Amino acid sequence: MKSITPREVARRLSSEKEILIVSHESPDGDALGCVTALGLMARNLRIPFRMYIPGEGSFPPEYSFLPLLSDIERGGFPEVTRETTAYLLDCATAERIDPTGLACGGDCINIDHHQDNRGYGTLNLLDFGATSTTQILFDVFVAGGLPVDSEIATSLYVGLVTDSGRFQYSNTTPAAHRMAADLLLAGVDANAVSRGLFETMPLAKILLQARALGRLEMRLGGRLVISRVDADDFADSGASEGLTEGIIDGLRRIEGVAVAAFLRERTVAGVVSQKVSLRSTDGRIDVAEVAHLRGGGGHVRAAGFTVEGEARGVMDWIEREVGARL
Repeated sequence: MKSITPREVARRLSSEKEILIVSHESPDGDALGCVTALGLMARNLRIPFRMYIPGEGSFPPEYSFLPLLSDIERGGFPEVTRETTAYLLDCATAERIDPTGLACGGDCINIDHHQDNRGYGTLNLLDFGATSTTQILFDVFVAGGLPVDSEIATSLYVGLVTDSGRFQYSNTTPAAHRMAADLLLAGVDANAVSRGLFETMPLAKILLQARALGRLEMRLGGRLVISRVDADDFADSGASEGLTEGIIDGLRRIEGVAVAAFLRERTVAGVVSQKVSLRSTDGRIDVAEVAHLRGGGGHVRAAGFTVEGEARGVMDWIEREVGARL
């Protein structure tokens, strides 16, 4: 693995001819914050850029206030030339970008904070102690003396505040609070961000949450909570998959729970699969370890995987694996 420093990334960025900015499927606030922040910086530096996130459909509505979202390409990995450098952000494995084999064109610069990232890029900037990947990106901008305006600061702040659970998770560090202060000084409207992210919810999302809560199952003596939604739930509520964001966090708040699991059913070309999110409430059970067994990954407290099969079999498998670790 070849590593690179924030200053070296900043120097490289300033001299790029063209860049492709990429993050993982089913993007969260950190992924979208990274992609839009780097896109805005590239625009300010007059670097030709494209942005790409695999998948189809719209992004979760709570992020709709972020700039450049409509410019992000979806679908299959875009064709690029050898003149293009791909900046791969907040993604622990290349498979979450392109399971058929990542073809960046030129160099792939892997910037991430997930503990299970093994450095799959041509160049790798990894900081497992960072609260969010936007924190690492902010370090790049600061190291290179690249101006952070209010729009860039807002995108960076979204990644920071969501990945830290509004500064409540154990990954919240003094550096995270210092970064937040710097971003507020750069022009972030924290109240507006909070309203957009946490205080506005479409009716379809509430109806989908009701379906998920109606299927809640307590297992292992209350130490494991599992729920799921299927195609009928999406159709009846009018919700898209993006509206499942946050449901898992409601489950993990149940008193006595050590691990929460949430499944979303997908059917592609007649093949049924389950997209699974896992949360560990206190970190004593490493859910990334569980996710790795099915080709997924993540953090000790937050991980996920996608696997073919019906929900009931996957739920029973999760129960066995969590039970073996209690």
